[in-house]
Amino acid sequence: MRKLLTKTGLLIFLILTLNSFVKGQAALIILLLGDKVATEEFHLSMDAAMNVSTFPGLNESERGFGINFGLGTHIKLGENWHLKPEFKPLSRKIADDVNSLTTVPDELVGEKNRITLNYIDVPVLLQYNITPRFFVSAGPQVSFLTKAHQITTGSLADGSDSGIKIDIKPQFNSVNFSFPVEVGYLVKLATKRSTTTMDINLFARYEYDFKDVFKDNTVNSSKISLFQIGASVPFVKSDEELNQP
Repeated sequence: MRKLLTKTGLLIFLILTLNSFVKGQAALIILLLGDKVATEEFHLSMDAAMNVSTFPGLNESERGFGINFGLGTHIKLGENWHLKPEFKPLSRKIADDVNSLTTVPDELVGEKNRITLNYIDVPVLLQYNITPRFFVSAGPQVSFLTKAHQITTGSLADGSDSGIKIDIKPQFNSVNFSFPVEVGYLVKLATKRSTTTMDINLFARYEYDFKDVFKDNTVNSSKISLFQIGASVPFVKSDEELNQP
């Protein structure tokens, strides 16, 4: 429970920090790409989320907490429909307290193992706005594995704590496929010092891999089950801002 509260607090801090960070990033992106990427019809967003992942099939596997960060593209298709291709170069999926997937030094006793997989996620979601603020989305996603490590911690003979980080990427498939579904809600933030508001899309997303993450599923077998909660801050200019000389 303490770990969950810590991770939740970290997510809240990340969302609040994202608010001020995005203002500068939005100005930079719009300066580089022009106002055409900041309209209601086509705009970008900065997205941050917490991954809560489990690896069904791995003995003693507990849920792990990772981060997800990247860029979203929003294309308006109609009054209530949007297409959202996203690029998430940092998506960490973790399993805690798993059996070792590789050989560890014999002198390390009382070992605990964590599996950390780093992916680049590329989802393409179709969003439907049920109300002006409440929306649902779904679509295919392809994920590219960039790193995979087993982090083993334990004690040495003298009682001191020790750990080792082992590259286990060769055991895993380099590409995975899933079909995320999400629900979200638009929140408008305003401060006492400013008359303008800032939109933040809060969302909860679930995805389940279609493909086994292991290359040889006769030795180990698992498909990642992942729940994600996060925020997306769009770079959108109002009509008044766009019409300013």
